[in-house]
Amino acid sequence: MLSPTSQLLARSSELFSTGRWLFVNPADANICQHLVDADISVFHQFFDIYQQSQRAGEPAKHVFAASYATDTPFDGAVVNMPKAKEHAKMLLANVAACLKPGANIMLVGENNSGVKSAAKLLEPYCENVNKLDSARHCALYGGVVTLPSKSFDLSKWQTTQTVDIAGLSYQLCSLPGVFSHGAVDIGTRVLLENLPRYHAGRVLDFGCGAGYIGCFVALNNPNAKVVMSDVSALAIHCATQSAKLNKLTVDVIPSDGLSALSNKFTTIITNPPFHTGIQTDYSVTETFISDCKKFLTSEGSLILVANQFLRYAELLEKQFKSVTLVHQTTKFSVYSCLRAK
Repeated sequence: MLSPTSQLLARSSELFSTGRWLFVNPADANICQHLVDADISVFHQFFDIYQQSQRAGEPAKHVFAASYATDTPFDGAVVNMPKAKEHAKMLLANVAACLKPGANIMLVGENNSGVKSAAKLLEPYCENVNKLDSARHCALYGGVVTLPSKSFDLSKWQTTQTVDIAGLSYQLCSLPGVFSHGAVDIGTRVLLENLPRYHAGRVLDFGCGAGYIGCFVALNNPNAKVVMSDVSALAIHCATQSAKLNKLTVDVIPSDGLSALSNKFTTIITNPPFHTGIQTDYSVTETFISDCKKFLTSEGSLILVANQFLRYAELLEKQFKSVTLVHQTTKFSVYSCLRAK
């Protein structure tokens, strides 16, 4: 079953019947199979849909990256509206640099996604923007590229900040679209301020974002083997850059949940994600909690922070030998969970 946005694109298939098209961050893996007469390449910034798309067929047409190379111009592009408007602006700047003069550029999204601001977002590239179709609580907007676009340089969208947490000062790289862009998330700060300083062996920062947790642990524990993972290509890029800024040797791995990881960890530390797209979604974290003990050594531990309204304690108690409430504020709880032997 196609997502609502992909259904909208599929019923407008005649728009994509000529020329070379670039689809950006499709909501599901099967849209290309429903547009069999179209010449489509796909740019993914999310590893889960990227992997699913590769398995669905023609893997060479799919690219997972923080930004798309601009050396091959396209006749048109469709961008799925991201959650953050600054992320949308960055994506459109990248995509516009991939298009021929006179190419079509489109934004598609659910009505509550911010897609109604398409005219404003496409204004730097198009003199006129029109609603091309709407159905299933989604809309498709587009225009013809008539204004010159600048070359795209991802580094110009990056910010570098110095953060001070629990007596440690270090630097982080961030980009629009990365969790808690430009500022330390309160939950992450609560977690790190109540985290034991000493960690040995292999330590995983799951859902690493810009690398706040992984860099903090690596700086405090030079002999630990720190791994950072995330589903987002933007997060992978930022975590890699953050490690370089702090002269750290770590592994940064794209992964859908824990699926791309191997070997076991003595500690997994996380401020786990609970949003997918526009809708609140806890399934990623629930699956992670159920699976992560398989990735822990016999006496390994999971340390996580959760919003108070997320009732993870019961689920943790079902999966672990012991669950300790390390710290609690009016908004956040920090848990330390010991794996059974």
